[in-house]
Amino acid sequence: MKIALTTLGCKVNHGETESMAKLLAQAGAEIVPFAETADLYIVNTCTVTQVADQKSRQLLSRAKRMNPTAKIIAVGCLANLEGQTLLDKGLCDLCIDSSERQNIAKLLLNVQETAGEWELPAFEGSRTRADLKVQDGCDRFCSYCIIPHARGGPRSRPLPNCRAALTALAGQGFCEVTLTGIQLAAWGEDLPGRPDLSDLLRVAGEVPGLRRLRLGSLEPQFITESFARACADSPTLCPQFHLSLQSGSDTVLARMRRRYSSAEYANVVRLLRKTLPDCAITTDIIAGFPGETEAEHRETLAFTESMGFARIHVFPFSARRGTEAATLPGQLPKAEKERRARELIALGEQLSARYAAAQWGRRVCVLVENQNEGYTEQYLRAKVLGEHAPGALVCGIIAKTQGATLILRPGE
Repeated sequence: MKIALTTLGCKVNHGETESMAKLLAQAGAEIVPFAETADLYIVNTCTVTQVADQKSRQLLSRAKRMNPTAKIIAVGCLANLEGQTLLDKGLCDLCIDSSERQNIAKLLLNVQETAGEWELPAFEGSRTRADLKVQDGCDRFCSYCIIPHARGGPRSRPLPNCRAALTALAGQGFCEVTLTGIQLAAWGEDLPGRPDLSDLLRVAGEVPGLRRLRLGSLEPQFITESFARACADSPTLCPQFHLSLQSGSDTVLARMRRRYSSAEYANVVRLLRKTLPDCAITTDIIAGFPGETEAEHRETLAFTESMGFARIHVFPFSARRGTEAATLPGQLPKAEKERRARELIALGEQLSARYAAAQWGRRVCVLVENQNEGYTEQYLRAKVLGEHAPGALVCGIIAKTQGATLILRPGE
């Protein structure tokens, strides 16, 4: 049987699609590109915004057009929330709840073997890097987010399972692993003894052959002095932290129900930079949240610049049906949201170039991926002079920069 899969949404979603593809291939299916004719199409949907909903439905319809006789399967967050609606509209033949992803081979191919939730294979981001999901679910209920309803409450991969998975990935030759999750910083809260992310870092640092470790997106209110010390003590952790900001205005943060202020966020950034002086801080920002005034937008611009981020991801606000934010007064016109997003993107490009330029003359190490390009410990893209095989960890001096890209001269 030929099966094609495609994904919308976050890195966790992409990792889950890769895991399902591996399980199906192990069960005897032939995995083909989504653009090809297949007997069965699987769409891993996203529901983070109304736009994501629309794109998910479009992909389901596209699959049906490519082969009207094929079976269309919807999984993921939209399928969890609106599965019956998708079925009623004829957009798919089956919806599989996220809790059943590990049983996908049994459900679709009549294979009896099933895996536990945390036995799903890791997502191989490249030949040298892999992503390992260690956490799922969220209980924050930010006013703009539907994901807690789609994925349920926090669930953590047990510590011995994490150790085994990391050991297996290192044994397979992956040089770098990124730990991912929907609410990653809450890892361990639901486990016996309530371990925290610091404990996971210590275990990861003991895995033989694991050369570099990264963390996915973190919420600032979970960052403590003990966590920062654990990061500094880790022999493998890359000093790059993605701290979700969303807004630099306290009044907007309150409407978002983000549970921290801009001052508290800044204190976390100072703590990380004091403990790990070479660390890079990256973030997400939503432009044009309901009720956001021009003054609040300017507060976000000023705060963003003051933080000196290495990179920012900017998203114009998109209302999601079923969230509090979709019904808030002061919904901004699309053109205004896009204008504010462009201003933030332009600032982000300046900050990225500024941060990269500050690396000139510094000694760093680059994990080569392909064509002599890769990433530094701070997750800055770098070109390495000379010939180097993928997987090589090449150290040297930053000779110059090209925008936000570094040029590394090895061996100095």
